[in-house]
Amino acid sequence: MKMRKFYVPYKDDKRMIYASKFLSKNGLSETVDKGSCDFVLLPVPAKKYMFKDLENNLVFYGGGDYKGIDYNKYEPFKQKNAYLTAEGAVALFKENSDTALYNADVLIVGYGRIAKALHKSLNAFASNVTVCSRSDISKIEAKSSGANCIDFNNLADRKYYDVIFNTVPKVVFGNKEIDSLDTDTLFIDLASFPGGIDSHYAKNRNIKLIDGRGLPSKYSVKSAGYLIGETVLNIIKEEFN
Repeated sequence: MKMRKFYVPYKDDKRMIYASKFLSKNGLSETVDKGSCDFVLLPVPAKKYMFKDLENNLVFYGGGDYKGIDYNKYEPFKQKNAYLTAEGAVALFKENSDTALYNADVLIVGYGRIAKALHKSLNAFASNVTVCSRSDISKIEAKSSGANCIDFNNLADRKYYDVIFNTVPKVVFGNKEIDSLDTDTLFIDLASFPGGIDSHYAKNRNIKLIDGRGLPSKYSVKSAGYLIGETVLNIIKEEFN
């Protein structure tokens, strides 16, 4: 089955404009008619309403449980997107702090793909990195990359951090943990909803809380769009052509 023509219905997301350009540069043709296309390309995260009237089309989409091919599940996409997110997290810190990352005291909560990519970036700035993780394997990896390690039950221990990057999509900073923070600590939440902190209590305590979700689309929209196009093209080459 040859996959050559594609249709992109939602270009209010600029990533989809660049995804279209990438596919077009690599031999595919964009059409404005979904009836004549080989596949439809939707953004990440895809929403249920976007699938309306696409029952007869092959759909590439990102995130969720829909009929089609979820490019967000492909490991190369996840790994590369983690580095785009890490780069955005550094940019977000620089925009919201007067502190240099050099010699800064940094806490990373969780140690998945994004946290590992962020740790590598922070090492380049010679930051003092502490990682909070439950996994013994993750602690070994973090220590071998130069980090100190703590457990989640240590989050309430009073220790100064210039910035906390959270990657855990579960509230692990409750009242006790928030009370242990200095008010000039910057908290950047990179996790999906509900995030890792009780935001209402944090605001009452005057903790500076930054929502860091969707960073690739904010700081590197072209690269993020090209990554979607690249991933879809690779899936097509592997599974269809």
